[in-house]
Amino acid sequence: MTSINKYKKSICGKIFLLCFILLGSLAAQQLSPSQIRQKMAKIRQSTNWDNAEAAKKANEEIRKLARQLMLSGKNQNTQKDQQIDKSEEEKNVDYKLGLWKQMMEAASKGEDADILLGKPVREEIIEEYKDDESPNIKSQDYLDEMTLLVIDMSLNTVQRTIDQMDKFKSIKTLVITGGKFGAPVNLDDLLTRAKNYPLQELYIINFKNFVTEIPKQVGKFKNLTLLSIINNQLKMLPSEVGTFIKLNTLYVDINPITTLLPTISKLKQLDTLGIGKTSIAQSEIDQIKQQLPNCKILLQ
Repeated sequence: MTSINKYKKSICGKIFLLCFILLGSLAAQQLSPSQIRQKMAKIRQSTNWDNAEAAKKANEEIRKLARQLMLSGKNQNTQKDQQIDKSEEEKNVDYKLGLWKQMMEAASKGEDADILLGKPVREEIIEEYKDDESPNIKSQDYLDEMTLLVIDMSLNTVQRTIDQMDKFKSIKTLVITGGKFGAPVNLDDLLTRAKNYPLQELYIINFKNFVTEIPKQVGKFKNLTLLSIINNQLKMLPSEVGTFIKLNTLYVDINPITTLLPTISKLKQLDTLGIGKTSIAQSEIDQIKQQLPNCKILLQ
């Protein structure tokens, strides 16, 4: 089993969070932002997410409500501005929807899965849409409620999203990716901008040779339950990771890491560790198993 296959549990369990930003059809009825949020909360609380049919129905309702919520802040614009904003919003949706589909495909393919989280969906978007891949978001309700943020450094327009990072209030899942081929990134700056996020999951993936270390700012996110630093050029685990007492899932696959000790031994809540395609010796793996007997170690 590849470590990417383990994303299925984490990602599938949070489909309703992703659906909050992956838009569907516009619901006909007009509700205030407060009414929309109340309806979404009620759906989340009342749905049996273990029931596939019920979850599917709930996700569709949430998508429609999310669309209304994101557009609710645009009512006072001129007609021309509304047309421009709608066009930008739809193009942004295409990008994020494609990324989400790739995440789900990777999670379902098991051992044959590629790491698709960083695949640049923009290759599937027609050339004329390029300038609008990272549109400016004007709805404050959307900025307040959004729980997942993707920073794709391979996009030419990614700076638009970066400039708005301090406006997001509820980001629980932050994906920072280098795209298909990797890309330059200032992680120190991005993590500093995200310092007030209530992060639970952090992905720093697919930067290849562009990322050789994780800055100390990562230590600010004490409530992380998942950390994925797949496909970079990291030689060691940041010591700050040892302070993440709630961390239960850690992926360090596809990095030239030679050792995780002693940092890893402090993570008593860890139950999943992905170390495929690393340089960690079998003797250390055996030692980790002794120190963390309840942790499942994924070697492929």
